[in-house]
Amino acid sequence: MDCCGHEGRGSGDARFDVKKVADGVHVAVATPAYKVNSNTAIIESDDGVVIVDTHSKPSAARVIVERLSEITTAPVRYVVNTHFHWDHWHGNEVYPAAYPNAEIVTNQLTREAMVTKGLKRIQDHVRQVPREIAQLEAERAAAGAPAERARLEANVRLAASYLAEVRALKPALPTMVFERTMTLYRRDREIHLLYLGRAHTEGDVFVYLPKEKVVITGDAVIGWTPYMGDGYPEDWVATLDRLAQLDWRHMIMGHGDVAGRDWLATFRSYIHDLVDAVREQAAAGATLAEVQQRVPAKLAPTYEKPFSTYGHYRPWRQGILGNIERAYAMVS
Repeated sequence: MDCCGHEGRGSGDARFDVKKVADGVHVAVATPAYKVNSNTAIIESDDGVVIVDTHSKPSAARVIVERLSEITTAPVRYVVNTHFHWDHWHGNEVYPAAYPNAEIVTNQLTREAMVTKGLKRIQDHVRQVPREIAQLEAERAAAGAPAERARLEANVRLAASYLAEVRALKPALPTMVFERTMTLYRRDREIHLLYLGRAHTEGDVFVYLPKEKVVITGDAVIGWTPYMGDGYPEDWVATLDRLAQLDWRHMIMGHGDVAGRDWLATFRSYIHDLVDAVREQAAAGATLAEVQQRVPAKLAPTYEKPFSTYGHYRPWRQGILGNIERAYAMVS
């Protein structure tokens, strides 16, 4: 796998390292940031470009549109959203504005989730971020070390910038949907859009390039401890088993660097072992607080180290508590 461009190039907290994964297939790996951005996959074909996921805000999507000129002169024809979470579709509006013929594609479940949950959460952000800014300002005022003060000052600026963007957001919902599969046949490649079952959300979309042996997972697989607040931990493992049956070598995840089958195996085992451990404790009558004390201790020797590569962004022991809460609610 080759790399092009410069690491972390972008603006504000929208910084991306653009890497070549296969001929005509690139990924813009998002640098972990205060307001997290998703990775974006860029797939060239004979009649235009397919973009997968559009980040947490329009300014981040505009960074990708600018970077596209370094890769191709072709227009964007399709934008695929892998699921309804804000950090994967709030930049949608940028693409129809820049490429009037661009279609936004997802599956029916994800579009429905965008309408019923995603739009409401935009308004939640508008209400919540001012409180977040006030809290950051209070922490900044109390900070003693210059480095900590500078970090909090930067976060105040980024939060204020995000608030301005989310207030002005013009949510662009998908214009095309599918149920289980959709395939784009081009002269030079096939692009399969797949629904393999519930995982990170009710409607996760996978993008599969069989000739190039590349799969794009959204947040069904990521490089750090997963968020399970809208997830289906018991179904998630079976969905990843279906993913493993496909013939691929490179996995472009929703967050984190490009990975292979070894990481899929580790990620799948974490979810499987978490659900098993929580189910065992719940069956024995343990309370949520007891489960949140016992399960991290049991799983830490196997999983804390591999899930701590991006630990400064989402510490494993912090992330697993939320995972346990969701699994406990589902199994009990």
